[in-house]
Amino acid sequence: MTKRTLGGYVSHCGVLVLLGSLSACSSVPLPEDQMLLSKNAVNRAVSAEATRYAPVEMKSAQDKLFSMERALGEKNYNLARVLAQQAEADANLAERKARANKAQQTLKSAREGIKVLEQEMLHAPGVPQTFHSSAL
Repeated sequence: MTKRTLGGYVSHCGVLVLLGSLSACSSVPLPEDQMLLSKNAVNRAVSAEATRYAPVEMKSAQDKLFSMERALGEKNYNLARVLAQQAEADANLAERKARANKAQQTLKSAREGIKVLEQEMLHAPGVPQTFHSSAL
């Protein structure tokens, strides 16, 4: 083989590698299942009032969903899949955090209600003064 032939051979190999890489990118399937999972997770988080109780996590999920849509428009399906997975994780976190925060508020409200009732019972006529909710 002469130098010229060897150079041509190397050049053709480079072109083949480049074409192989490009065709691999175009063969990545549209991440439809992951997109659906992500959108459902965001919808569940919204239903759980995550925009109120977990605004940072919710915004992150929505931003990643928006970026996923942009990546889909650019046909960058690998990036779209990763962003969809991240959006799903953020939305799940937002939903759980929102539910936990709501439960905490409900618990706090119930405890306050118990204290009010306890005070009312202590000051009601005919109720022995030895009654206390901690005895329950």
